[in-house]
Amino acid sequence: MEAEKYVSEITQKIKCTRAKKLEIQKQLLSDISMRREAGESLEQIMESMGTAGEIADAFAQNLTEADKKAYKKRKILIILSAIALALLFLCLYVWWAIPKQVDISGSEKYSQERIAAEVEKVIELLDQNDYTAIQMLAADKLRNIMNEQVIGPAKDGICADWGERQAVGTVYSGGVKQKGNLIIVTQTDVIYENVSVVYTISFDEDMKLSGLYIR
Repeated sequence: MEAEKYVSEITQKIKCTRAKKLEIQKQLLSDISMRREAGESLEQIMESMGTAGEIADAFAQNLTEADKKAYKKRKILIILSAIALALLFLCLYVWWAIPKQVDISGSEKYSQERIAAEVEKVIELLDQNDYTAIQMLAADKLRNIMNEQVIGPAKDGICADWGERQAVGTVYSGGVKQKGNLIIVTQTDVIYENVSVVYTISFDEDMKLSGLYIR
């Protein structure tokens, strides 16, 4: 076992192809075996042969140009394969991360009636400034920012006094798949006494409020 470990340490230091390493390994083990049969101990053999680095250097100097070219070619192929694999993973990640439209028109869970009702509920709570109720509807990641300190200035930036709500337009909705998650994105026009705004409201797969944009 010690002989195999010694020879393995030598071949690992030689820059050549796997086939050439196996050839050298076989040669060294054969030489060691013959010398041990002649009565030498492994310690004596290793001492006379030299360190693994010294033997590896000796073999490296005797490699043919063909062996050196074959090693370089194999190394280049390994590098190119690694780059190709990395690019493949990158392409797969980009494809996975890019939002993709999903047809939800035939889904009972995401029926137009249910989505429209959820949108109108959010709008009603916003008009009432009931941020506690809005937070109850929101997904965890959005809950902390669904408050008056965040939404109030956004609304005031559009108009200081919206007045009473006059009408809610058609709720348009669609599904978007991103990073494996389904997002229901909606848009609707709402008319108030003093301003007309467009709400873009999104929900996650559990119909929790996951996005709110007003313009």
